[in-house]
Amino acid sequence: MAMSDPSGRETAISVLIPSYNPGQYFREALQSALGQLGPHDEIVVQDAESTDGSPRLLAELAASDSRVKPVVERDSGQSDALNRALRRARNPWVLWLNADDVLLTSALDRLRAALDADDSVDVVVGGHELIRADGSRIDTFNGRPLDARAIVTRGCAAFSGSILVKTELLRRVGGFERELNTAMDLALQLEIAAARPRQVLIADPIGALRFHDASKSANLWREFVREGHEVRMRHADGVRQQAAALLMTARHLVESRVFRLRLTPEYRIWRRRVLRVMGR
Repeated sequence: MAMSDPSGRETAISVLIPSYNPGQYFREALQSALGQLGPHDEIVVQDAESTDGSPRLLAELAASDSRVKPVVERDSGQSDALNRALRRARNPWVLWLNADDVLLTSALDRLRAALDADDSVDVVVGGHELIRADGSRIDTFNGRPLDARAIVTRGCAAFSGSILVKTELLRRVGGFERELNTAMDLALQLEIAAARPRQVLIADPIGALRFHDASKSANLWREFVREGHEVRMRHADGVRQQAAALLMTARHLVESRVFRLRLTPEYRIWRRRVLRVMGR
C-alpha cells in the first residue's frame, strides 16, 4: 500500500492540453480539469496562436488560477505541441486531454486512489465515454492494458484522456512522435507497452472523447487510416500480426466512412454484437 506524501506532491498531476482554434468546446475542456485539480496539480496548455479568442480565455483563467499555465506560440502540429507541454510539466504524473474533450467528474480523484492503492505502478488505465457535440453520451468503454499485440490488432487500449502515465516514463520513451498528426496516441501506447510498465486498470470512466463535425476524426479520416496503418505495420511482430493489422486497417477504413452512423444507438448495438461474435 502506498504511503501518501502529506503534501500531495508524489501524486500531483500535469494535465497536458494542446490547442489550436479549439472553438466552443475549449472552455468546457479546461473547466472539466480545473474543477478537480489538487493544490499541486497543473494544466499545461500549449496553444499554437489560436485566432478564435482562445488565448484571451487562457489569459483570464491563468490570471485567476496559477495552476493554469498556458504558452501561446507557433508549433509544427499537435505532437510538437504535446512535446512542448511535456517539457514544461513539473509533476510526477501526466495526463493528455484534447481541447474538445473532457475529464469526467472526480476523474483525478479516482486516478489518485489507484496510485494510493499501489505505489509501484507506472501507468493507470481507466475507461472512457464517447460523447456527441452536445455532451450527451453515446457509449461507455472499458480500458485495456497497454499490450503491444492487442494494440496492433485491436487499436488503442483506451482514450488518451483516460490514461495516467509517469512523467519520467513518458519522457523516456521519447514523448510524442512529431511526424504524426493523427495516430500519435496509437504510436505512443505502443511505445509505452514496449517499455513493459507496471500497470493498473480501473473500471471507472475517466475521460470523454467528443465526436463532432469539426473534429479530426470527422475531417481527416484518410490521414487517420494511413497513419494508423503505418504505425500498426511498423509494430506488427510476424506474419500473423501483420495480417491482423491489415484487418484492423480495413475495419478502421469502414468505420471512418460511416462517421455519423457511428453516433446512432443502432450502430452501437450492432458494434457490440459484432465484437461479441469476434470474442472481443
